[in-house]
Amino acid sequence: MTIEAELKARVREPERLVARLAAWAGAPGRAEVYRDVYFDRPGGELSAGGAELRVRTVTGEAGARTVLTYKGAAVDEASGSKPETETAVADPGALRAILRGSGLVGTIAFE
Repeated sequence: MTIEAELKARVREPERLVARLAAWAGAPGRAEVYRDVYFDRPGGELSAGGAELRVRTVTGEAGARTVLTYKGAAVDEASGSKPETETAVADPGALRAILRGSGLVGTIAFE
């Protein structure tokens, strides 16, 4: 299990930032599209307890990969950091069927 820690910043010149990051890394970055679908019980119990269950599909030049992530309630109120456990998913369609068959519903989806 890891603890999620995120840094968010407003970027006024994204092209300049991408160029600086590529120069720092010594290689160009890669473009990827993230599609997230969050699941919960019909009554919203996971969300009410501060937990999240997410299916993320990342599509890029190398193809697509899907990851199932469970995030527990925040362990640090100031940063919102959460314990996080995730695993690769071999069959995203089967995973969604398992989640729905277990009584979970998709609550929000976005790219």
